[in-house]
Amino acid sequence: MLRFLVIAPFFAALTLLPLAALAQEVPAEAQMDMWCGTAFELMTRDAPADATPEKLASAKVYADGGALLLQRAIPIYLEAGYTDEALADYRQDLEASIGRVVNGSTRATDDAAYSFQDCSALIGQ
Repeated sequence: MLRFLVIAPFFAALTLLPLAALAQEVPAEAQMDMWCGTAFELMTRDAPADATPEKLASAKVYADGGALLLQRAIPIYLEAGYTDEALADYRQDLEASIGRVVNGSTRATDDAAYSFQDCSALIGQ
């Protein structure tokens, strides 16, 4: 009986593990919003010193659109079971992955989950 009392909580915890993994399933739309919002954020983060007002205005459209996509996605990730810390870790990994595409250190087709056109359509561009 004592063995059962010691082992039972362990098995109960094991049976809950798949539920925790399922709790972090995020809808495809929110995944796309997170990916595209992060890409736009990275693309517009550091404007060149010699950027013209027209280029800055154009970049602002994408910066604002990226912020909107992230504002839309983040609550969905949290509702799906991500903790603030887990979401911060995920976003950091996502930034690193997308950064390789945005900065040209990898071919865009290798790591790009979505095209520029796919992401632009989300913000009406």
